[in-house]
Amino acid sequence: MERKIIPGQDLVMVGEVGTYAVNKLLELYPDRINKRFSKAYLDEELKKISEQLCELEQWYNSAREARATHAVSDKKDTDEKWIETDPIESVLPGYRNTYGVTKIWPVERGGVLKALWDFCESEAIDGETGRKKGNGAGCRFRYDRIPISQFTTEICEIFDITPYRLWSKDCFIMSMDKGTQFCEDFLEIQLEKSQNLANEAFAKGTRSGFDSAAHVRTSEPVKTAVFGRFTTEKKRIRVDGDEIGYLTKESYEELDKFIKIL
Repeated sequence: MERKIIPGQDLVMVGEVGTYAVNKLLELYPDRINKRFSKAYLDEELKKISEQLCELEQWYNSAREARATHAVSDKKDTDEKWIETDPIESVLPGYRNTYGVTKIWPVERGGVLKALWDFCESEAIDGETGRKKGNGAGCRFRYDRIPISQFTTEICEIFDITPYRLWSKDCFIMSMDKGTQFCEDFLEIQLEKSQNLANEAFAKGTRSGFDSAAHVRTSEPVKTAVFGRFTTEKKRIRVDGDEIGYLTKESYEELDKFIKIL
């Protein structure tokens, strides 16, 4: 049975904006970026990106293995069609029921603004005919609560682009009842894993940390945040500092200014 977004539910994001695009810009314009940062700072940020991607890949592998050991119905929920495995399920088993998750949507090409528009519009699609019926969901969200790293912000300044229309990887948005509790629990379980790794390293006479190449490195937690809420009215309102505007259907990818993506 198709699950619908409920007004009053939290709008949650897992991951960070612009991760795919930033990696692509690093690959295409290393000289331009190297002029802005010291080698030590850039090396450290690249390590963080690499380690977080490895961490996410481990989650996906765990989810694939779990799925492979169980029979899976050919009929999938609408929020599962974008991915065959759910990486968060391997970290927080049963989280969808625990936190009242009703829908999940990927943040891909076009960034979080396109993803949010499509997410809200999906509520107006008739499950049987595939045609639009109604106005979809309304929401109110804040720019300053969308997870973004300082490094991504600085890269956007170099290329004069907005991070909210940048292609992201392993990033998605969700509607759920208990968004704040989910974010707290998700962070806590990641920190617990890092602490266990640190304890194991210490028992072996080695130290660990985020910023030491000489010691066992613990990856930084994958970011998550409640950045908005779904509303009874159909307007999609965005807040940028003290200014209020509206989310529009306008869709483009900032990365396209620098590379042609087929």
